[in-house]
Order: sequence, then C-alpha cells, then structure tokens
Amino acid sequence: MSDERSPSAASAKTWFGHPLGLFVLFGVEMWERFSFYGMRAILGLYLKCAVDGMANPPPGAVEAFNPGRGWPKEEASNLMGWYGGMAYLLPILGGLIADKLIGTHRSMVVGGLLIALGHIVLAISGMGEMAINPAGLDLFIFGLALIVVGTGHFKPSVSVMVSQLYPDGDPRREGAFGIFYMGINVGAFLGTTACAYLGEQVGWHYGFGAAAAGMLAGLAMYLTVRPKYLEGIGLPRDGKGASAPVFLLTGIGIAAVVAVFFHLGLLKRIDQTLSQPWLVWVLLLGGIAWAVYFTATQEANDRGPVAAIFIYMVFNTFFWLAFEQAATSINFFTDEKTDRMLGTFLVPTGWFQDINPFGIVLLAPIFGALWTMLERQRRNPSQPVKIGLGLIWLGLGYIFTVWAGLQAKDGAKAAMWLITATYMLHTIGEIFLSPTGLAFVTKTAPKRHVTLLMGIWFLSSFMAYVIGGKLAGMTDRIEKGEIKLPWSFGGQADFFFLFVATSFGAGALILILSPWLKKLTAGRE
Repeated sequence: MSDERSPSAASAKTWFGHPLGLFVLFGVEMWERFSFYGMRAILGLYLKCAVDGMANPPPGAVEAFNPGRGWPKEEASNLMGWYGGMAYLLPILGGLIADKLIGTHRSMVVGGLLIALGHIVLAISGMGEMAINPAGLDLFIFGLALIVVGTGHFKPSVSVMVSQLYPDGDPRREGAFGIFYMGINVGAFLGTTACAYLGEQVGWHYGFGAAAAGMLAGLAMYLTVRPKYLEGIGLPRDGKGASAPVFLLTGIGIAAVVAVFFHLGLLKRIDQTLSQPWLVWVLLLGGIAWAVYFTATQEANDRGPVAAIFIYMVFNTFFWLAFEQAATSINFFTDEKTDRMLGTFLVPTGWFQDINPFGIVLLAPIFGALWTMLERQRRNPSQPVKIGLGLIWLGLGYIFTVWAGLQAKDGAKAAMWLITATYMLHTIGEIFLSPTGLAFVTKTAPKRHVTLLMGIWFLSSFMAYVIGGKLAGMTDRIEKGEIKLPWSFGGQADFFFLFVATSFGAGALILILSPWLKKLTAGRE
C-alpha cells in the first residue's frame, strides 16, 4: 500500500524513541483486538449452550437464566470457522479499497465504526424474547457480519499506518511493529478476560456488547489526537479519495444481506455446496495451478523466493488449523470435561485462552532478543527451521490435550493444568512461526508483488479457520466411533491425537526439506 504520507510531520514528538502516533495506533488496535478475541472466547460456547441456561453450572449453584442457542457443536464449530476465516479473507479486499480509493485513515475509521455497531447489535439481540427467538438470532448474525466486514477494513489499514510513520529505511520500523504486536496481545488478553467473565457469569450478550464502548472510545481518542500526532498519515494518494460514508453504508448493506441469507437458509446451502468434495478438489488444484503459473512468470531471481512463500503457506495452514482449535474443540472440552474449580471459584472457560496473549507479552521480547543474538553469531535458524520447530511445539502441546482426553474418557474431569500446558506450548510454537512468517514475506517477496503475496499469505489463515471449524465439528462423531481413525485411545483423545500426528508430521517434513527451501530464497532472508 502506498498512500501519501508525511512521516517527518508525524514524527516530530517521540516517546521511547518512537513517534507518539505509534502509541495512538497501539490503543486503537488494542480495542479492535479486544473485540475479536473476546468474541473468539465465547461465541462457540454461546451457540452450543442450552437454551434454558448455562451449559455446565458449577456443582450446587443455582442455574442462572443465561440462554444460548442450543446448536450442535458441529454447527457451532462451522460458524466459528467461517467467522474467523472471513476476518482474514476480507482484509485483502479492504486493503485494496484503502490503497486505491479512500486511504488507510478513512478505511480504519469505517472499520472501527462497523465493528462497534456490530457489537451494539449483538448486545441488542439478547434483549428480552430476542435472546431465545429466531428474530434475535437473525439480528445476531447481522451483528456478527458487521464485525467481520469492519475487520476487513480495519485490519490492513492500521498496520499500514504504523509503517507510514517511518521513512523508508528507518531502522526503528521493526521495533515499532514489536510494540504494535504487544498492543494486539494486550487487547486479546483484556478482551478475553472481560468478555469471558461477563458472557459466562453475567449474560452472553453483556460479553458481546462489552467491546462496543471500548471501540468507540478508541476511535474517539484517535480522531481527537490525530491532527496533532498523525498529521498527513493515511491519506488517499490523490489527497481526495472516495466518500468514506459510502463504504460505511455498503458494509451495513452487506451485513444485512448476510442476515437475510441466514434467515432463508441460503448460507447453509452455500456452505454445503462449497463442502462438496469435487468442488474442494477443483479449487485446490486450481489454486496450485495458479501458484505454479504465477511463480513461473516471475523473473528468474524471484522464482525461488515466490515458490518458497507458497510452500510455506501450506505448512502455515497446517499450523493454524490445529492452533485455532482453541476457539472450538479445545474450548468445548475445557467447558464440558475439565475440572475448572479453584477452591470455590469456577474459572470461566474462556479465561484459559488468556494464556496465549499473556505468554506472547512475556516471551516475545525474549525470543526477539534471542533471534538478534543468534543473527549476530550467524546462527539464526532459517525460516523453514523456525516453521518446523513451531509445528513441533504445537504437537507437543497436543500431547497434553490427548492426556486430558484420556483422563476424561470415562466421565471423569480432566486436570486444568493439562489445558494450561497445551496453551503455553502452543504459544511458544506461535512465537516461532507467526511474527517470523510475516517478516519473511515482506523481506523475500518481489517488491512489485509484496501486497499481493501478503494478502495471499493470509489466505492460509482463512483456509485454516474454515477447515479447522469443520474438523472440530467431527469431535463427537470420532468419540462415538462413527468416524474411525488409525488409532483408538478412547474419548476425545482420538480426535486430539490427529493434531499430534499432523503437527509432528508437517514439522518433520519441512525440517527435512529445509536445506533445499533455504536455497530457494537465494540469501534474501
């Protein structure tokens, strides 16, 4: 993206050596991630929760009237997959709109307003009889679609604005993204903590609506201080740009269409059509053919790096489809089959997802310093090695989930430390793979295709969410023996061992291929 910008004007005042505008963007992004990860923690639980109250009230407690929708876990997991997947797919379109039409500033504001409006709608959909009737569910889907469309505008824009604060070649840029990454995880931690507590202990729709006030406060703060600290940042190329309200209204219209489609049952039909094996194979083979063609059309010195990016995407997909079980199968297991009592306090199910952002904030600076030290010593692992190690840490985490599944297979409750260990090891795997993967694309992609390839890189997250949601929907059928796997441990251990096998298998494969893959990048790392 290449909006016009004036880094020098926006960089006059600094804090810890960085423009104050960076910390403004830090705050806005924190509230947006508060929204996304808060929803991630409780959406699936709400959908599967019985219509007459809490899914699993603590022993001896009076069951509160906190109605969910009583969906089968298969349907709840599928919706979670599409929600998360579209939140990664639509930023490709949102980035193009920001780049070509309205600029990143206006696009971010449009996105923030749509996200806040979406959360307000979610809160309203839980009022009175709407909490249990079909009209309230239609309204809920409308709010969910608003959040996803808003994320499409917001997600690429705020990241690009961080980059626009610094002139080309400024060595502070990498550190700025490190600070910004902390904002993402602080927001994730706060959102998960607040939304999980409010949703599970007070009322689901209090959790859903919690982020609206924060998002609006973040936008108000941004618009108030923007003239002082972000002057000239995020403007459209020609200084004019299209009308932002048009895209705000368009986003509302798109979300309304999604709600109508849901009401008519068309979304389910579309999902069933897209899940047809023949169509999946056509799309898969078509994507591979296009990737081969695109790679072949590059200049000779760019073909290797482009091919490496596409290959890494495959392994990236394997990682995230297993990692994002946190929002579905692991979350459901924690809710139903894990002993969450600490003395007399019932730990909210969603709070276990706090382990990930907390671990990122704690460990990411340590790993960043480690990579820097190893780089000076010329011992920094290559990108395929980091991906392989990330997958292996992920597989190690699932060993503890399998253990938990074995503990709970005869109706007992699994120990919560096993779920805690799972999340902690998965977090270490993420640190190996996620930040380094994004940096790899920006460093190795041909300059004229960086934006395109970054968008395509996020397609792996889209596929991971959607496929992962469908896999999570098979949990009960695997536990009942309706779907047979090559192993048989009993309980949900069979399902979770699937990710031990895929993570270790994919990790071992890329480590074996790493010498060849490193040659493809021709020293661009």
